[in-house]
Order: sequence, then structure tokens, then C-alpha cells
Amino acid sequence: MLSPTNRFLVLLLASALGATSPLCGEAEPSISFNRDIRPIFAENCLLCHGPDNNRRKAKLRLDVREVALGLKAIVPGKPEESLLIQHIFATNADDLMPPPDTHKSLTAEEKKMLQEWIAQGAHYEPHWAYINPVRPALPAVKNQAFVRDPIDAFILSALEARRIAPSPEADKRTLLRRLSLDLTGLPPSPEELAAFLRDQSPGAYERQVDRLLASPHFGERMAVPWLDAVRFADTVGYHGDQIQRDFPYRDYVIDSFNSDKPFDQFTIEQIAGDLLPHATTEAEIASGYNRLNMKTREGGAQPREYLAKYAADRVRTLAGTWLGSTMGCCECHDHKYDPFSTRDFYQMEAFFADIKEWGCYEIYNADEDAPELRGLDNDSPFPPEIQVPSPYLQRRLARLNGEIDDRIASASVKLRTNAKEKAAFAQWRRECAAWVRGRPDGWQTPLPAVILINTNRASLADTNVIVQADHAIVFAGGSGETEVALPLASNWLAAIRVELIPLAKEGGRVLRDKADRTEISFDTSLKRLGQSAAQPLEYSLSDADRKADHYFNGESLPGLGGSWKIAAGDTSNHQSAVWLLKQPVHVNEGDSLVLHFREHKAACLRVSVSPFAGSDPMLSGADENLRRALASGSFTRGAAQERALEKAFFLGAGWSGELAAVQKLEREAQECNHGLASTMVTVAVQPRPMRVLARGNWQDDKGDLVQPGVPHFLAQVPNPAGRRLTRLDLARWLVARDNPLTARTVMNRLWKQFFGTGLSAVVDDLGTQGEWPSHPELLDWLAVEFQDSGWNVKHMVKQIVLSSTYRQQSGLRPELRDIDPNNRLLSCQSPRRLEAEFVRDNALSIAGLLNPELGGPSFYPYQPAGYYANLQFPDRTYTADPGDLQYRRGLYIHWQRTFLQPALANFDAPSREESGCTRTLSNTPQQALTLLNDPTFVEAAQALARHLLARPGSDDQRLEAAAERALARPLQPRELDSLRQFLAEQRAGAPSAASNTEFAAWTAVCRVILNLHETITVY
Repeated sequence: MLSPTNRFLVLLLASALGATSPLCGEAEPSISFNRDIRPIFAENCLLCHGPDNNRRKAKLRLDVREVALGLKAIVPGKPEESLLIQHIFATNADDLMPPPDTHKSLTAEEKKMLQEWIAQGAHYEPHWAYINPVRPALPAVKNQAFVRDPIDAFILSALEARRIAPSPEADKRTLLRRLSLDLTGLPPSPEELAAFLRDQSPGAYERQVDRLLASPHFGERMAVPWLDAVRFADTVGYHGDQIQRDFPYRDYVIDSFNSDKPFDQFTIEQIAGDLLPHATTEAEIASGYNRLNMKTREGGAQPREYLAKYAADRVRTLAGTWLGSTMGCCECHDHKYDPFSTRDFYQMEAFFADIKEWGCYEIYNADEDAPELRGLDNDSPFPPEIQVPSPYLQRRLARLNGEIDDRIASASVKLRTNAKEKAAFAQWRRECAAWVRGRPDGWQTPLPAVILINTNRASLADTNVIVQADHAIVFAGGSGETEVALPLASNWLAAIRVELIPLAKEGGRVLRDKADRTEISFDTSLKRLGQSAAQPLEYSLSDADRKADHYFNGESLPGLGGSWKIAAGDTSNHQSAVWLLKQPVHVNEGDSLVLHFREHKAACLRVSVSPFAGSDPMLSGADENLRRALASGSFTRGAAQERALEKAFFLGAGWSGELAAVQKLEREAQECNHGLASTMVTVAVQPRPMRVLARGNWQDDKGDLVQPGVPHFLAQVPNPAGRRLTRLDLARWLVARDNPLTARTVMNRLWKQFFGTGLSAVVDDLGTQGEWPSHPELLDWLAVEFQDSGWNVKHMVKQIVLSSTYRQQSGLRPELRDIDPNNRLLSCQSPRRLEAEFVRDNALSIAGLLNPELGGPSFYPYQPAGYYANLQFPDRTYTADPGDLQYRRGLYIHWQRTFLQPALANFDAPSREESGCTRTLSNTPQQALTLLNDPTFVEAAQALARHLLARPGSDDQRLEAAAERALARPLQPRELDSLRQFLAEQRAGAPSAASNTEFAAWTAVCRVILNLHETITVY
């Protein structure tokens, strides 16, 4: 932000250069209140003489002309009679303003400017950000060749007013690298770069813009700053910082940018998607925005206190994200610089009073009003949630199932080439064909022998067990452990099914004694005929058609998670669960399967066995296709039936050494939850009363009751009927044409994304404490164009990147370093370091390691052992994800609010405990150490080294190839010499007996290249 002193110096400098305007290039003969005077008042005066009624001194408001004139603080045209001027020039400490004890003081230039402003009539202006933007006329400029679109006209006008020429256009290599990193967060591939260099036709650059805007990675790039603003994270932040399930919301954001969803619709769906008529699943997912705040389930938490915290956080987030305003201080007092009042703050809170939530997400005392919280603990999720289809999980599930089928098909070749396996397959077919003739569904229910095992002798006599004609076991009275022995027929044993059957005498319920929940678990063993010792059996997978999930740290455990947990309230439906043996066994007549059931409340259960295991436990048994295949001869079976038999034999007999690998894939497939994901959503309930809290004190319930309302000084929501306003009204108000803030705020942030600094530098504060825009007419033009385009984000991005302003060479020219040290006039493009996620993505992409899959759950990257040691409730052990999951894009990294992944933290990613619309950029030794030593970057360097060594050519050719991938340019002779020398040193320094000297040497070279400042910078 330009200080008033610097602003005054710019005025003087511009005058010396013959300019008529210090900032925007248009003739402004008089001092501007918004540009020149308001910042002086904001910095030095408004704390005591501004909007805050509680801190105001002498009843004077310098931000309101009528008050200032009425108290003679300002006498227009007569600075010598103005008390303001008398006090700022006072020599007596008692009279001097600002008072010395405030540690503020005015410079001589500022005092002179105030004098001149009063002499010119002391003209006030409404704050620029609170005036509805109007499309300005394009300024006339001399250098028409530079003007590709209106953006260039505004930029060039300011430059020409200062007799400054814009910089030449960057070379094609630099342009494509800049464009690719800015629009996708990824560097161009050598092939993309070569194609662009070959294309000399008109419109070549615009075609690259269109290609990148159409890339699915565009949405990933655009999502990162939005996720910062709405403080998206995978964990709740407070206390135990447990996981909250919300990744479908992130996918919604990515998809919205990719599909070019209008920003007004994007806004409405997030704030009030649940309130839309006929709300779609997409809108419900979007409403998860309201649930992204931090939450707690700490035992000592006061629910009312945390409800107050949640409400205040929502107002702060909305104000920063959509309004570019700081309202946080209004929780306790009127804003000291802007017109926002405390009442405004709590009226905004009232919009969100209908959200179904709890101050503490666990019951520590009886709470009849929160039945949804019963049974929740530190491992549970944070309701309300819904299950939604996840395209990522669906794709992953299809791929895993394909891998399973491929492995089975590959193993099954032996069934046609190996005589022993061929004979075993034939024997299995004969046994199974006979089996399904008497048991069409593939399941047999043996007559069980039941033994009660109970140390509670008082209840043993009360327990009655009856085996019915259908071989189901009926339990009545008492409780205890039960041993069930099942005589087996000769065949393979691969799957065990337990059914819970509604019992009429229990009122059609599957549980007895009025229980509303239970868990079914058992140990399993095989007792061979004639052998005294039983053989323990283990399971690979299990699942049920109806169940209550088991959770750990907020996430569902796949399958049954150790026991079959019956959902509370779901006790009137027939239910079944299936367990698959880790290693199927062949059994003979007279063998017995023994199930040792732990204590449970089942009323009636039935146990069945099958030789047919499915990849999904619930698909075990025999379907019509398998029955036909078993009944057909080898000459009449089709290819599909043959594959069905091979798969059933593979899974049911476990004959191949590949079984363990296939079971691992099956477990990964089960984690995909049939392609469904749970996500937090907003559910509207009766709004709770909202009051103005005196000084933000949640315990003070004497404040005025308030209804939902928008800030009093802005255009109001039309409401002739006087009804209670809703979140839907709020959302529509945010994107209404008479709201002066939203379009400006979003466009100012977008400008920062492509130039490093917003047109108004303080992007989350367009108020008095913010900054007068460097190009106010341009910001207004962008805001109006955004609205007129139908809130089209891609249209605005294309406008910016097609401009000559964007395409300029980067790097401030020496003659301008004193005139415009921060490049606010944009006489060139500004170099920008990549954000944390893209530093990582860039390295992985250069190395050819990047997993480009779109969307899905967060993944766990490498991080130091013990980093989570202080996380409790629950205790947790961090395990980095294996395989290609490790190389997913940075925005999918697991975002632990209180322990942010170290590489992200080192490169200035925020914790997202609070909304943040800008990232502070640092330059620290830790960053260089991260690039050198973090396992992700080491693996990237190794992968790049392998790639270089795999290509034919000389050392110089390989070094040039590395530079092409990392920097999109050839090496300078001095750079090439330096890398040659370093490579030679690495070779010479390797142990003589080392077998991988060349690989190690090239890995060291690649680590250097990935560590270059240029590699992580957009030029």
C-alpha cells in the first residue's frame, strides 16, 4: 500500500514529468478525497473520530462531512479557521493531533495536503468501494499497437501520462510457460512447447489460451485461492482436530471452474443450495460451504460459546470472500474505520441461524434435543451428511476391478496349459455343478449345533435357544457367548453368510429385548473329522447389505471393520453379512465349521456357507450366469461364461499365488465404497434466536434480538412483505447489480492471481484501511464486464491473459526502479513464485511422476515421523499413501489444520483455520532444504534422472533436455559449463565400487535444477 507520503511524492514526480494524474492518467486538477485524504484520516484520525461510537472523542467524525463542518473542524475554503489544521500544526502537546500518546504523527507533506484540500473546498466523496461501479469510457492512448483489449487502454493511459513505455512482449517460450503455470499450475510439456514454437500462424497464442482454459487442470488451479478464502480443510481444527468429510465440496469447486459455472450461481449454491426449489445433489454438496468452519467435540466445551464462534467465523469469512471487507472487529464494537456496525454483524449472523449444527459434536450430558449425536465419539463424523456419487471413486473402482480381472485372467492361462491345474479346475467344476443343482443360489445352510457359553450363571437358565426348521437359530432371554457348529458337505469353503431375520414375537424386529442396536462378531475355526485340534480361519473381506459404519478419526472403516454393527433404528429389516476366507479350504463330509459368537442381542440368525466368493462379499454365491456356465459343456460355453468360471475358481479355491495380490486390490476396491462418498451438507431448521452480544460475550443474553439483515449502509434486500430473510436472500443480494462490492472483490483477487498484486493491494479489505486502487477505472471496468458477461469467470481470465499487459516481459527496467519500485503501473510483468501446492506439482510434472487424476479424497504425502505425536482424541499414526496416490496434485494433500503438512507450511500455505484471501510469501532457507531433501522432491529428481539416462545422447544433450522440461528454455553457455562441472564432480566423488554412480550423479544434477529459483518462479 502506498503511504500518504509516497502518494504525495508520486504526485510531485508526476507533475515533474508533466502528468495530470498521479495514478490513473486522467485530468484531476484537485486533490481527491478518496485517493489522497481518506488514507490520511484512516491512518491517523478515525480511531477516535470515526464510525465507532464507543471510541469517538469530542463527538467528532471526520469521515462525515456534515459533522466535521458542524463542529468547525473543517471550514471549507478557510484552512486557517479549521480546527483540524490548527490542531495538526499545534506546538503544544495538549493540543497536538494526533496526540503524542497514540504514537502517530503527520508528515509535512500530509499536513500540506490537508491544508490544500480544505482550501479547495474540502470536497468529500463516498468511499470508492461502496459506489456502484459504472463502465468507464476507454481512455485515449497514443500507442494503439499495444492495445489488444480495454485492459491495455487503461494500463497504457497511466504509463503514457508518465511518459513510460510498456515492455516488449515476452518470447514464446516464456509466454507458454507463464500461461501454463498461471492457468493450470503445471509447466508445459516439451511436446506442447515444441508445437507452440512451430505454430507461426495468427492466433497461435489464443489457441493455447483456449486449450488451457479447456483443460481439467484449470479448475484445480482456480480452486486453490477459493479454498483458502472459504477455509476448506480436511479436519475440524479445534481440540482433537479430527477429520471432517468434505472432499466432494472441493470437487464441486473444481468442477464449477471447469464447467464455467456463472459466479452468481456458484455463490447461491454454496450459501443457500439447500434452500433452492428442487435442490440438486450438486447444490446440496455446494451447501457444505456453510459447514467448513472449525468445530469441536471437546468434553469441556460450552456449546453456546462454540455456536457463537461458528456464527462469527461465518460472517468474517463471507465478508472477506465476497465483500472484500473486514467485519471481524464488529463482533465486539462498531468498525473503527468503515461504516459496518455491531448490529450489522449480528444481523449477518442471523442469516445462518437456521443451520443444523451443534456447539459440541458429542453428548457429555443427556441432551434430548440432539438424537443425532447419540453414540458419537471422537472417531465419529460431523453430521449432517449425505452420500453422493464420486466420479473419482467410480473411476478408481472401475480401474481396480479391471486390474482384478486382468490378474485373474493372466493367472488362469495355467488352467489351459498346466495339466495339474487343468485337472483341479475340472474337478472343481464337477463338484460345484453338483452343488448348485441342489442349492441354486450357491449357499447351503447346515443344521447347526448350538452350545451356550456364559459365565453369568444367573442368566444362563433364562436363555433359550431354538433351532427352527429352516435352520435359523432363535435366541430368547439372557445373553452370553454362543458356539455354533455346522456340519459341512464335501466341497470348497470360501464364504460364510450370517442373516438376521425379523421375528414375529419380537414385533417383527431382528433384535430381542427391545434392543435398538447390537454388534455381531465371531471367531471361526475348521474342525476336521478325526482331528482334535481345530484350524483357525481368517478373513480377507467382509461386508453387509445393511450396517452401521465403524469409524476411526472421522472416517468410515471399509467393510465391517471387525464386527457387524447393526444401525440404531434399522431393526425391522432382514439383513445379511458375508465374510470371505483369506485362504479358501477344501472340506470333506464330516468336517465342521465352528463359529464362536460373542455376546449379542440378535433375535434370530441363520448361518450359511458357499464355495463361491465374490470380489465384493455381497456378490458371493451363484448367480444365473455362473449356474449356466457350470451346467454347460466346454463346447457350448461362451467366453463370458468361461471367464466367470475362471474367476469363481480363482476366488473360491485360492489355487493361485496371485490370490493375496488380488485380495489387496479387492480391499482397495472396497475402500471406494461403491463409488459413493459422504460429505457434510447444510440442513435448514427453525432458526435459533440471535442477539447482539455486548463485546462479543456469548454469556450476555441481554442484547437486542436481531433478524437477518445486510449492512445498513448498502443497498437493502427488497422485502415489502416484511418476512424473515433467508440465506437465499443473502446469496442473491451478494450478486445483485446494486451490490458494489462483490464483483470488485472477485476481480481484484483475480488480477492479483495473474500479476502478483491486486489493483487495490489489500485484496481482503477494500475499506478505508485498504488501498486506493492503482487503476480505479480499470477495476470498475473489470467489475462491470464481469457482471455483464453473466458472471463468467473464464471470460474474464481470457480477457486478462490475452492482453498485451499480461504478455509483457517480466522484470522491472532499471530506470523505473525508483519511480515504480513495486511495478504498480505495470510497465512489465511481475515475476511470481509458485504457490506451495504448485511448487510440488511443478517438480512432479517435470519429472514425469505426476498423477493427473481429477478430484477425489485427500491423500497423505510424505512427512516427518512423529509429526502428529501431539494429536490426540484419538491418537493416530501417520502413514503416507503408497503408489501413484503419493504423486497426486498438491491441492489434494490432506489438510490438517493444526499440523499443516511441513512442505506446504514451508512455502507459506495457510492453515485455513480462518478465511484467507492472500498468502504471505517468504524466502527462507527451509524452502531450499525442502526442495533438496523432502522425499517427494528427491523422488522427482530420481525420476527425472532416470528419464534423462534413458534417452540417447551426450551429457550436454541431456542437460539441455532437463532445462527444457524445467525452464522451457535452452541453457546459457555459462549455465551449461556450470552443470557440466557439477556432473563431473559428482561422478568423481562417487565410491569406486558403486554400481549406480551415473544414476547418483544425474540425480544430484536434477536436484540442483529442481532447486533453482527460476524453476519455482513464473516469469
